[in-house]
Amino acid sequence: MNDNRMFRCGLAALLLSLLASCGGKAPATPSAPAAAELTSEDVAVVQRGDIDDAIAITGSLHALQQTTLTAQIDGVIAKVDVRPGDSVRAGQTLAEYDTRDLDKQMLVAQAQLSKSRDMLAYNRKQAARNADLLKQNFISRNAFDASDSQLQTAAADVNVSEAQLALAKQALAKGKVVAPFAGTIAERLVEPGQRVGVNNKLLTLVDLSELEWVAAVPSGKIGQVHVGQTAELTVDGFEQTFTGQVTRINPSVDASNKSVAVYIRVPNQQHLLRDGLFAQGRLQVDVRKHTLIVPTDAVRSENGKQYVLAIENGHLQRHDVILGANDAVGGRVEIRTGIGAGATVLVSGVRLTSGMMVKLVRHTN
Repeated sequence: MNDNRMFRCGLAALLLSLLASCGGKAPATPSAPAAAELTSEDVAVVQRGDIDDAIAITGSLHALQQTTLTAQIDGVIAKVDVRPGDSVRAGQTLAEYDTRDLDKQMLVAQAQLSKSRDMLAYNRKQAARNADLLKQNFISRNAFDASDSQLQTAAADVNVSEAQLALAKQALAKGKVVAPFAGTIAERLVEPGQRVGVNNKLLTLVDLSELEWVAAVPSGKIGQVHVGQTAELTVDGFEQTFTGQVTRINPSVDASNKSVAVYIRVPNQQHLLRDGLFAQGRLQVDVRKHTLIVPTDAVRSENGKQYVLAIENGHLQRHDVILGANDAVGGRVEIRTGIGAGATVLVSGVRLTSGMMVKLVRHTN
């Protein structure tokens, strides 16, 4: 046993002396792999807090109440009192026709009605007189029936004349275009002196006091949405955040993008928002209190499983996790199980894997 050991030691010494005589060096001992350096921006700490389970949504704003006023009669526009951007009250006159022809038509209708009533009164007297004569057998039955027929015709003429006068008054009333509700003029499509026909577009009126946000929700998440939920939205050009409430949900799925339209009522009493603006935001479906939260970027996915990489004893350690609420807008997600509070997890997009050595580097100014 000792002889073998002495032989191995001698052989090793001989090899070293030969390497030395040839100018060579003994093989170096393998060094440990270098640790990946991480900064504070590459990691996050699992913390407890409150998180909104929210769905990111986008869509356009539309006035809840708007209308296009059209011509109800043929005629020439005499004047238009409003322009786009003007605020109007309900019942306010917006435009007027040249009603000279309508005034004449009404005078004719009034005269015709007066004539018809005079004829009716005359035929009533004649019918009453003929009834007495028939009782005394001074006239024949045929003569009486003829006078009674004239009475019925006169009564019908009065009804026709009354209807014609009502139509003339109605046409004259339509010679003024009035606002059906308070709002803001969006379009002016007619000018004074222009002749318009029935159903020609005149003005567009929009009520901006309340808008409706038509937002698209992925069909896979529509089961979490119900009437009464609160939504927050932001609009380009505005610093403040606006809020609304779900009032309706479309019963059909849009086949082109697999989404469902959700209608969200947005108060706009100050008229800051405008019809047609594009908005983005989130629909709050739940609130989780005092739960574990990490940035969304900390969660990775592999073969349908979600996991995080935690820094433990200078190494990355994989922890499979089960997710809960997802605040897509805030970029945070709830961890239900798999890791505890206080753990430091990787959020960097660098491709590091479980088991790798890492070290945190603090930058000094």
